[in-house]
Amino acid sequence: MKRLLWFVLVLTVAVGAFFAGTKLATHEAVFAASADGAHAAWAEDRRCWSGPCQALWIGDGRSNATRIGVLDQNSRCDEIVWTRDGSRVAFLIDGTQLRFYDPASRAPAGQITLVTPRADGPPHAAVRGVTFSENGKAITFDECPIGRSGCRAGFAAVPR
Repeated sequence: MKRLLWFVLVLTVAVGAFFAGTKLATHEAVFAASADGAHAAWAEDRRCWSGPCQALWIGDGRSNATRIGVLDQNSRCDEIVWTRDGSRVAFLIDGTQLRFYDPASRAPAGQITLVTPRADGPPHAAVRGVTFSENGKAITFDECPIGRSGCRAGFAAVPR
């Protein structure tokens, strides 16, 4: 009985230390506010059970933010972009995929792959400079080859 009690005590301290360390070890990696300043979105580096990861957040401020997802340790949020009216936010993941969210409901609103990964390895290009069109129905971006110059302009419709 003493060993079981000792084991539970040590486990409780270890789990408590892990979660305390997780909160202390967070770092904001990417941040963007909506044009009207009413909403904010950010990606936060943190420590997860499997190792380093990023949590994606949307809120009116830090006090009422909602964690909308956690990326695995091999994925990173590169950019966050808002529509002009603040009705949609998009997270650029690994320079290849955009994940859209409705900031009011914090619900997913679709995703698109902008650079298709090669079957034999990592993607040949990465996206940067994502912007929404005036009406929020399309995005523009630069698709840049990895390891050499020569970016080209890209355009895609936004899922509704």
